[in-house]
Amino acid sequence: MNSTIQFDEAWSRKVEAIYTTSDVVAQRQAVLRLLAPREGERILDIGAGPGFLAQDLARAVGPDGTVEGIDVAEAMVAMAQCRCAGYPNARLQTGDATRLAFPDGVFDAAVSVQVFEYIEQIDAALAELARVLRPGGRAVAVATDWDSAVWHAADRGRMLRVIEAFSEHCPHPHLPCTLGSRLAAAGLEVAAQEVFVLHNSRYDPDTYSHGIMDFIASFVPGHGVDAEETADWVADL
Repeated sequence: MNSTIQFDEAWSRKVEAIYTTSDVVAQRQAVLRLLAPREGERILDIGAGPGFLAQDLARAVGPDGTVEGIDVAEAMVAMAQCRCAGYPNARLQTGDATRLAFPDGVFDAAVSVQVFEYIEQIDAALAELARVLRPGGRAVAVATDWDSAVWHAADRGRMLRVIEAFSEHCPHPHLPCTLGSRLAAAGLEVAAQEVFVLHNSRYDPDTYSHGIMDFIASFVPGHGVDAEETADWVADL
């Protein structure tokens, strides 16, 4: 889709800021718990973004393990390389999730956090995920269904228009509805599915909702909501 976000330097910095909030840090810890990285393992981070998770994984697998991180956005890769500079066992590079530059069956585990919904050819990406995992390997995939976003706003109609406009920011804004069946079709066994809730009950810079507000406000003008209505939405919240 031509309307999807292009993660240049500015957008990448917005993502980095969101990833430092307390609730997203908690989500990252939950992902690590589910993936359960072990010393000496080789792990793939698909869509490594600014490198927070890759850094944690590099610590977990230790010097005898390896973390390979890819991202399609050069600005993200540069951030991740900087963040992981102290970990020689972490390698970050640009890469396409639909054409992974790795042999078959080389990874013990793989992880992808809020990435697959941005990939137009998602089934090709999931087939590649299955291909590079060793037999018995494991993966964690996290995705957001934007229909599940619940906001309190004085003007509910405007709130709904903004969220509808923001649904254009990625090709698969409702991916969790079909992700399980897509993973199974790619040849992966879906062992468990969990819901991780981000609950922000107040206006606070150290929350996901505060960070995503700027993300949304930067995108929606020209996608069914004009700049004035967007500014009113932000002011209302």
